[in-house]
Amino acid sequence: MPGLHVYERPEELRATGDDTTHPWRLGHHPGLTLAAFPSQDDARRAAYEVAAFADRTRSAEDLRTDPSFDLSGYFDRLMECGPQGRTC
Repeated sequence: MPGLHVYERPEELRATGDDTTHPWRLGHHPGLTLAAFPSQDDARRAAYEVAAFADRTRSAEDLRTDPSFDLSGYFDRLMECGPQGRTC
């Protein structure tokens, strides 16, 4: 999944709340977090689901401001992954 990174937020940096229940992150290559997940498997499924939307040659800002980029579709696919959503 070029341009995407799945990683676990270090325990010492986790805040109370979502950080403790959703420590796994899916991030874009410049280091921005796209979504948080309760497990590594959920984060990986989401990464595979949205991989076609990620373009490592473009910045996150460039993707966000591109009128042909479907940000709502990207967000919807991210939110469908994980234990509350369908299996990606």
